[in-house]
Amino acid sequence: MAGNKLPNPVIKAGSAKLSCSISKQKPSKDGEKLIAEITVYNPITGECSYKTTLDKENRFSINVPLQSSKAIAILNISSETMYYCIFAIGLEQEKETQINISFDDKDKMKISAKGELDLSANEMTKMCEALNLFEMHHDSLVDFHKMTPKEFADYNLNNNLKKRMSIAMDSIVLSERIKNNLKNSFNLRFLKGRLFYYKECAEESFERANNGALADYKAVEPDKEYYSFLRKYNLNDPQYLYCYSYHDFMKAFLVIKAFNIPKIGNTPVEEWLKGVKNSVKNVVGFNSGMFYDMLAANAYDQQMSYGTEALTNKQLANIRNYFIANKKAIGDIILKKNEETAKTLESNKDLKVNKTPVVAKEKLMEAIIAKYKGKVVMVDFWATWCGPCMNAFKEMKPLKKELKGKDVVFVYITSASSPKESWEGQIKQIGGEHYYLTKDEMNYLRENLDFGGIPTYLIYDTNGTLKNKVTGFPGNNSILDMISSELP
Repeated sequence: MAGNKLPNPVIKAGSAKLSCSISKQKPSKDGEKLIAEITVYNPITGECSYKTTLDKENRFSINVPLQSSKAIAILNISSETMYYCIFAIGLEQEKETQINISFDDKDKMKISAKGELDLSANEMTKMCEALNLFEMHHDSLVDFHKMTPKEFADYNLNNNLKKRMSIAMDSIVLSERIKNNLKNSFNLRFLKGRLFYYKECAEESFERANNGALADYKAVEPDKEYYSFLRKYNLNDPQYLYCYSYHDFMKAFLVIKAFNIPKIGNTPVEEWLKGVKNSVKNVVGFNSGMFYDMLAANAYDQQMSYGTEALTNKQLANIRNYFIANKKAIGDIILKKNEETAKTLESNKDLKVNKTPVVAKEKLMEAIIAKYKGKVVMVDFWATWCGPCMNAFKEMKPLKKELKGKDVVFVYITSASSPKESWEGQIKQIGGEHYYLTKDEMNYLRENLDFGGIPTYLIYDTNGTLKNKVTGFPGNNSILDMISSELP
């Protein structure tokens, strides 16, 4: 498909069919099966992954739910013990994308595809390569605390962002339409991840320069005019709906302090949007369009996904009055998410928030585990900002259901690095026993238990003895084996 950009998608609830076959490849261990994981970046409800197992002929076919008429997703093929390949795929609702993968004797991969967006093999593989280069690059440490907010924005846009884009794309042969798509994604990702956090970056810089002592330093909160850089980006452009960073950007935009955007609550959508437009129209450079409707949709999703609160009857009426009447596709997506939220709340009634035991930090873990003597305890160290942690929670839902009624307790531990409000919302999706530690308490446990990353899982037997420790989600089968081996 020719052109300098991908065809414009529209918001629409539906699904696309993905079929795939793999030749000249088999799992590295007997008894293992190949697993396909398809990751979709929904513009309203965010990242969602779907897994399926390949059959004996190394084939699979799956219907993938989408929130836009066309989408770019990521396909990952692996087994329980080995990774094989990862690449981008184009999907369109009510259409089929067919992928054929073959490996030669040296395990070199060849891809052919037939379907919507008509992505070439080079586009499919090199797009993921560029995404990885952008995400993995770490900018040089700079004294941000010595910069004004405007200097901070100018420096990052003209230096760090340009450098990261260059590293991600200049060494790779990419078509113009994929370059433009990646630029959109990288812009949103960088704005959300860096430009929206001047105050935090400045204070972290000061703390680093002063050996961890913040003293009386407090960076200013940027005013509304600071965000005038957003005028350079046409946020009404439907091309952004393809971006893996769109959902996170919209959620971050909603909580920028300078904009003072209230939670949507029971306010009628039109009335809420009127206030939002008055606040940000001069910053973004326009007063109407797709961006505002998507902002309202994301405001409702923020309540459901981050606060884990189902919509009120008044909110449902507001949605029907505004979206169902004129923009039914958006309204349908919000209402479906509300049904899922209600089911989640119903299934996680075992949620319990615990007070941290008042003991010396050397005795803290012992005191927590002692509460559950006689039961096998799985401890999950996590954080609200940890993507792999959140994905693991979804993966483990069938496991927890299988172990329900047995002498097993799931204990979840995080710290002040997770914003309290976000934590209070997300634990409603998880259920189980929860602890919220101080930064010092968590740092001590990390050092004492010798783990550097999250998620990290600890398995204790019925006597409170630590039996297993693993960092990174090892899969349900491994977790089940570790727990089952300790059950009476």
